[in-house]
Amino acid sequence: MANFFWSVGMGCEPHLQYLRTMSTKIASLITIIDDVYDVYGTLDELELFTDAVERWNIGAIDSLPNYMQICFISLHNTINDMAFDAIKNHGVNVIPYLRKMVNWTDLCKTFLIEAKWYYTNYKPTFEEYLENAWISVSGSLLLVHAYVFTTNSLTIEALECLQLYPNIIRYSSIIFRLANDLASSSV
Repeated sequence: MANFFWSVGMGCEPHLQYLRTMSTKIASLITIIDDVYDVYGTLDELELFTDAVERWNIGAIDSLPNYMQICFISLHNTINDMAFDAIKNHGVNVIPYLRKMVNWTDLCKTFLIEAKWYYTNYKPTFEEYLENAWISVSGSLLLVHAYVFTTNSLTIEALECLQLYPNIIRYSSIIFRLANDLASSSV
């Protein structure tokens, strides 16, 4: 339910129903994958999962435990379904942009870095933390997907620009991360 309310906050207008539906799916996947990295996976399993996402190969799941196989298949199928819609509506294949260059691979890599910090009791500097955390908060992932879901003129050029993390995405993600951290701070 919380993920749906986030999507309503992103686009409450009636004509943005597709954005709300897809954003709810994306936020749910982010939540599940975040829990895999934070709670359920061992460091070895998390490295295998990150590799599977990076390769985007359904055959890579053979080395994963069952719960990670289900998670990867859900992610893989959901993104491929969204890509089908983008190809159908805009004639643009967004899979490389949604899975690797801008989003899911980077997100999983940042989650893996945080897991390594946890397992080794490493305390990152503020700069190290922020460089990783602005991606792990998933703001950039949500914004790029929102662009794909709402634009009427999806282009390869725009997607290639987004893979460079323009400042508007980077800075809004930093604000999102710091606000999120402040909300959960006990200080």
